[in-house]
Amino acid sequence: ILAPLIVAAAGVSILLFAFNETVAVKSARIVNAWSGNDYHPVPPESGVMSNVWLTAGDDLVHARTASGRGANFRLDNVTIYRRHQGALEQVIEIAEARPDPAGDWQFKNIETYDSGMSLLRTAQTGRGLDGIEPSRFTLAKVDPTSMNMLELGDAIEALDAVGRPSDAARAGWWHKITGPISTMLMPLLAAVAAFGLARSGQVLLRATLGMAMGFAYFVADNFSLAMGNVGAYPPWLAAWGPVMLFFLIGETVLIRTEE
Repeated sequence: ILAPLIVAAAGVSILLFAFNETVAVKSARIVNAWSGNDYHPVPPESGVMSNVWLTAGDDLVHARTASGRGANFRLDNVTIYRRHQGALEQVIEIAEARPDPAGDWQFKNIETYDSGMSLLRTAQTGRGLDGIEPSRFTLAKVDPTSMNMLELGDAIEALDAVGRPSDAARAGWWHKITGPISTMLMPLLAAVAAFGLARSGQVLLRATLGMAMGFAYFVADNFSLAMGNVGAYPPWLAAWGPVMLFFLIGETVLIRTEE
């Protein structure tokens, strides 16, 4: 009885994987960029990221959106907080910033507030952020839910190349596989309700136990993934641990039911 159910669940897993890698990641990218931009319109380019922060020495840089690729990469609604020994000296608002081959960035529509002089200055163009590569913005916020496996794999390699932590991204990469596979666990976890009814009664208890096991899997999966994101679990264990644990639980319940 379980064999055809698991085969059918395997087909559902393949469809779910394809859906996640095409429709879901694109939608998540758009929604994340839209919400991070305070629900204002976002640029139409692919790879839009929102609410990106990074440090440049003592300064803080915040970009409302980062979009485009290569020479077309740009930042919109950028704020630079210039600090000296922890004290805020200037707040620079920039409408648009684009990288320049010279190694700095070209700014458009600049407003600079000087806290020491309590003075606001404006300019049409300017330059700054010397030595900051565009990749620092693209790697500052790697969200596995808004990237497919190929894009996420490239991001992981880039993080490793610059010495940035990649455990959270790796856990997300593995979870793209184990998430659909968890569909195949559900018939096994439901066996406690399906195969014990006629023998021992207790219909409500067994049905409740089956649903509780399914719910407990997703709780354990989210907990394990969170532990992987903070580095407490290795990435592969964070993704595969709940699958293996509940597979063993389901098999144990099934064997004891047969006995």
